[in-house]
Amino acid sequence: MRTRSVDKFLFKNYLAKAREFNQAAKAAYENGMYNAAVVNAVHCAINAIDALTVFYKGVRHAGERHEDAVTLLQTLPIEREDINNKSRQLSRLLGIKTAAEYHETLLAKKDAEGALKDSKRLLEWVEGSLEQGL
Repeated sequence: MRTRSVDKFLFKNYLAKAREFNQAAKAAYENGMYNAAVVNAVHCAINAIDALTVFYKGVRHAGERHEDAVTLLQTLPIEREDINNKSRQLSRLLGIKTAAEYHETLLAKKDAEGALKDSKRLLEWVEGSLEQGL
């Protein structure tokens, strides 16, 4: 798994990006742009997890396989049940990423709803975890 060292104080930038992607996902969904909603929801989650790994470990995932971000998440010193639950949410989001970005099919409203739900829960959990760690 490839990682990149990042100064701990920069976790705030990743969190800001996650929040921005979350807002973009909501706006896209409200405008019926379900593929864009999913892509933004996925990027919200990726940046939220980057914020968390930068805060706790001073690194973020930097490899080709986004799934390795789940592996990195598993190494954090956070309650195992929470990590496992959030790993499943992140995995679901990463699983739909390719379809939203590259497949010839269009995603449906229910796909976007699921992605928004997972990314919102992940973002809120990260925000809470960061508050506890500060």
